[in-house]
Amino acid sequence: MRTVVIALACLAASFSLLALANGQSQLAERQVRDQLFWNELYGAGGTSLYCAKAFTGESGGGLLSASPIYSSKQLKSALRCITARQCNIMNPRYAYMAADLHNLYPALSRVEQVRRKAQFGELDAGAQSPFADIGCDLKSRFKVLQPRDAAKGNIARAIFYMHIEYGLPIVGDVRMYKQWHRMDPPDGEENARNEKIGSLQGTRNRFIDDPALVDQLIAD
Repeated sequence: MRTVVIALACLAASFSLLALANGQSQLAERQVRDQLFWNELYGAGGTSLYCAKAFTGESGGGLLSASPIYSSKQLKSALRCITARQCNIMNPRYAYMAADLHNLYPALSRVEQVRRKAQFGELDAGAQSPFADIGCDLKSRFKVLQPRDAAKGNIARAIFYMHIEYGLPIVGDVRMYKQWHRMDPPDGEENARNEKIGSLQGTRNRFIDDPALVDQLIAD
């Protein structure tokens, strides 16, 4: 009986989170999104998410991409559409989902090519990094990627944000993402990024503002 009560309480809390969610409604054009991402959010430079490579200037001299955590492939699969045009027709919110800055992080273009075809997960100790030649601790095996520890929380919170704000399914192991969130809590850089995005598109990531909210998400 106690287990049922706890489950119902978690379910009610999750619905409460969803009821407050609207997503962003200011950015819909990719060109505008990219300009804000590189010129405003990372205009002073920054660090790539997966490989921790510092960069200065717009898009790191063309070596970087604005990489979606909730990938374009996963987004289209969730909305059951194939092309961006079809997605826009089927769901007017698609353009806003695709342009949401909370879902984008700078990544080396070479890494993004691998990322877009894979999903996140935990790999065994023997897994290797296909980017060891550049000192990048991003492990990969059979289209599963395990990011470095310092990126895991950022990834989990971006996925939770997309799930709550747009009602998208969480692709992968929810319990694992919760563990990532707790082991790698928001730091000063992530909080500053959240603040900046809030001013640019009018929405904040509530899981950065209040990390305890993750406990209201249903485990599976």
